[in-house]
Amino acid sequence: MEACLWITPKMFDDLRDPAPGMAAFFDHHAAWLSDRPVTVVFCAGNGDHVLNYAGGHAWDDRFDWARYNCFALGPGGPAAIARAHNRDWLARVRDGGERSANPYSAGPMFALSDQPMDYRTLAGIYAAVRAEAGRRGLRVNLLEYLEPGPEFCRSEWKTVRHPEAAAGSADAGGHLVPGVIDVTAPLSADPRPYAAFPSGIPSGLPAGDFVAAQTAAFAADFGLDGVMLGNQFGLVGFWHPDNAPPLTPERSAGIERFFVRLREAMGERLVYWMDTYWRAEVERAAWGMTDTAYQTLDAILVSTFAVLVERTEIVPNLLSKAALGRPRALLGLDFVDPWYWYRTYLDDRRTYLYQREVLAAHAASVAGVSFFANDTFGHFVPEAELTATLEVVRKGEIGAATRL
Repeated sequence: MEACLWITPKMFDDLRDPAPGMAAFFDHHAAWLSDRPVTVVFCAGNGDHVLNYAGGHAWDDRFDWARYNCFALGPGGPAAIARAHNRDWLARVRDGGERSANPYSAGPMFALSDQPMDYRTLAGIYAAVRAEAGRRGLRVNLLEYLEPGPEFCRSEWKTVRHPEAAAGSADAGGHLVPGVIDVTAPLSADPRPYAAFPSGIPSGLPAGDFVAAQTAAFAADFGLDGVMLGNQFGLVGFWHPDNAPPLTPERSAGIERFFVRLREAMGERLVYWMDTYWRAEVERAAWGMTDTAYQTLDAILVSTFAVLVERTEIVPNLLSKAALGRPRALLGLDFVDPWYWYRTYLDDRRTYLYQREVLAAHAASVAGVSFFANDTFGHFVPEAELTATLEVVRKGEIGAATRL
């Protein structure tokens, strides 16, 4: 089974000297990274830096990165926003006893680091991944993360430059934040230079066309192996079919156009996609996903995150994605969250163990597993939890091979 591990800049003490952090990462996960395909998804932010990227001449441009626990937006500056959010969190969660809703899971808002991030620094981090993997004789596919919404850090492209393309909101710690990209929406003219559009964005260009071309240009400039599209990218209306906008033939065609254009632009580079938490037939009927769109993907992350998933949907979803043939089905496994404070192996042990029961029972349908490798403080998953889960993976691989 493939091991698809997500990491964020929080794991580095010094962003400009990532080598020690990468060595520690490979040491900590050594058992996971041997004798299997390895993919590392680097999540610098929420992908806004990809969309804003102006090209090779702009590597000294700075951008915000995912340095927060529970990033939130609101009136006032960062300190005022954090104070208001944390006052609400204390009243509802600590004093009020709320435990099951999103504010409990998200936790208080704070910034872990004030270190600046620019494209040259990011390129150094990518190089550190390559160098450490090379020293260990490992072939690692390196992807960058592209989020459709405004979670995790500031989102200039989604919330300031092109709000006309934002058709939805994301719940960040109990606060709805606008800025979820609708790939079918036409963009307003934008004279700023972008890597894929050095003369600016022409009026009426579908947002999906821009995202496809810009993502491919970013991946090429930084020598990446591909992209991970997060949180049902392309399908507006997060996490439940009732939240999907009215489905029309035009919307479904626009969604398919985005995935086809992205595949064409990326060429041989990888396109991974995090699904809706729902089986393929629901994604087709409610959101307008198409068979052609599925076939453009290299892998689908079957989402199982405990804070959102309907547990009864996990197995039907996995089996429906495995039945597609292409793309490969990666089963999501919870440990921690790099952007929020909860720890699933402690806070929702029942769902945590159920994920592993599903892996054991349906290993033949699982092409790989995917998980967040560092938490909101930058620490790695505890070794005991990693070891126990790897045992399930290995038993599943043996069982699947026996059945073949």
